[in-house]
Amino acid sequence: MKFKTLLLVILLLPLLMRISYAQTQTISPDMQNNGFGIELEQFYPGSLVLELLEAAETEIDEVVYEAFNEGYKAATLRYAPELAALKIRESALLTELERERKLNRFFMPAVGLSFAGGLLLHSFISR
Repeated sequence: MKFKTLLLVILLLPLLMRISYAQTQTISPDMQNNGFGIELEQFYPGSLVLELLEAAETEIDEVVYEAFNEGYKAATLRYAPELAALKIRESALLTELERERKLNRFFMPAVGLSFAGGLLLHSFISR
């Protein structure tokens, strides 16, 4: 009997510990239509804060755009020689491909003619 109650206490102990650590959920205030969730005139002049946030947002967008363009320019300058080498290799490979196509343009008709000739030869021999 003691063993069962001891086992029950041991099994319920983690459950009781979890319940003791439980916290009530904080409810966030409803978001307004301004995108930043500012409640106008609640504890601060909301219109002023909203203006400041919008100004900061436009400045951030401008800085990010400028940084992106600078990085793009730097990458273009860094990889320009490799790109030129790849374009030269591409043109060389395209000319080689065209040369191979011209050499092999009679291959498929030759295969078809040899197949048809073999079929005709087979029909003459099998008679």
